[in-house]
Amino acid sequence: MVTIPVFLAVIYFGGIYLKVALAVLAVVGLYEFSRLYENPVFWDYLIPAGLSLLYLAYNGLYGSFLWVWFVLQLIYLLTRATFTTYRPLSQMWHMAAVFYIVGLFSFLWIVHADYGFGWALFGIGVTWATDTGAYFVGLALGKTKLAPAISPHKTWEGALGGVAAAGLTALAFAVYLGRQPVVLLLLGVCLSIAGQTGDLVESAMKRERAVKDSGNILPGHGGILDRFDSMLFVLPLLYLTLKYMPFLS
Repeated sequence: MVTIPVFLAVIYFGGIYLKVALAVLAVVGLYEFSRLYENPVFWDYLIPAGLSLLYLAYNGLYGSFLWVWFVLQLIYLLTRATFTTYRPLSQMWHMAAVFYIVGLFSFLWIVHADYGFGWALFGIGVTWATDTGAYFVGLALGKTKLAPAISPHKTWEGALGGVAAAGLTALAFAVYLGRQPVVLLLLGVCLSIAGQTGDLVESAMKRERAVKDSGNILPGHGGILDRFDSMLFVLPLLYLTLKYMPFLS
């Protein structure tokens, strides 16, 4: 409740505020991801690669320079790992961290820059509604385990509650955005499923590394990745939908 108004204000004003906020989230997220793995951590790769990828997103250079960036940072990582550990493949988690955290986080900027505050808020609102609905419905009615090997407390009842909450939120946004309710309802349902999938993916990563939370920067919630794992899957899907279904935007 303390951070929500600040987060929404940053997105509303956009510009340098959103750029700085995303850079901070990216660096903290990379740090949390690195804690899942044993040393060495190649900070000289993680931070420059992550921030340079954000730079590409900020300046709309994804299309023209993304492949150049990809090749250069891949060569650097493999060379660095080869002459440091002699096991380059074992250090490919560094690249996964950059793509998973920075690459997916950057879609918050891209959605905001290309389609405006309203659509960015839509993605965030659907994500938050999903998390809230899944939690309370799961707490009250949850009996059937959704993925016990990954997250023992999640249930099918909670997942359906999250989808329902996301659908209602999408209908409310149909009025705000001036779009067809049925279309936004379907989009909200799809984004809710994507968000819950993102949540399970991050839970699987933590279970694989035998940790409970990605960090402790947010009391009661864990780390940045624990709080934004759903949104990391929602925002890219929202962007692709708006890009390739122009009648929506």
